[in-house]
Amino acid sequence: MLDLQRHYFVITFLFIVETLFIYVRGDDPSTVQEPASELKYAAIGIGIGVLLSIFFLAIKIYMIKRHMLDNEQSEDSMRVFTRSIDAENRT
Repeated sequence: MLDLQRHYFVITFLFIVETLFIYVRGDDPSTVQEPASELKYAAIGIGIGVLLSIFFLAIKIYMIKRHMLDNEQSEDSMRVFTRSIDAENRT
């Protein structure tokens, strides 16, 4: 299941990047030749920037969540260890 999600992510990412490159290079199959405007390039730059920001935030949130889960597991194991030491001391 994880491989399927990873492949879907990669395909989507490549599709978005390829679409943006088509507009930057001017390989658009339309017959009407429009002059390149600065607004068009600014929009493409903003799109790429937003996309990279979203990826960065998703990775950071994943890392924080994973770190929190790791800490919760270690705290639970420490509680069990402490309880076993207390039980040994009582006997």
